[in-house]
Amino acid sequence: MPEKEPCLIGNKITVKGTISGNQDLVVHGRVEGRVGIESRMTVEEDGSVAADVDVSDATVRGELRGDVVASRAATLHNTARVVGSIRAPRIVIEEGARFSGNIEMDVDLPAGVTAGKA
Repeated sequence: MPEKEPCLIGNKITVKGTISGNQDLVVHGRVEGRVGIESRMTVEEDGSVAADVDVSDATVRGELRGDVVASRAATLHNTARVVGSIRAPRIVIEEGARFSGNIEMDVDLPAGVTAGKA
């Protein structure tokens, strides 16, 4: 079965509300509200997202303001500007990315190590 074409939000488009589905989403424009998709969301350098995000993979090259939950991975490229919490089992933050918020990684700790608050 061929892969589905991603849903593209152009750089002159603003979407306000809830976006849901199971298709990849590529944002060049602006999204405000909530994003809940079962696949990958990519915020390109010219993209801006002001929303809480629940996706399988989040890739950010542009601006994202909101909490991110990624079931597989979250990647902030060197041009990313992110404000909010990120929760994912795998998180990559490239040198040069700007991030302000909290990170929570869903990982199993080795035996004898307990999670604690600082």
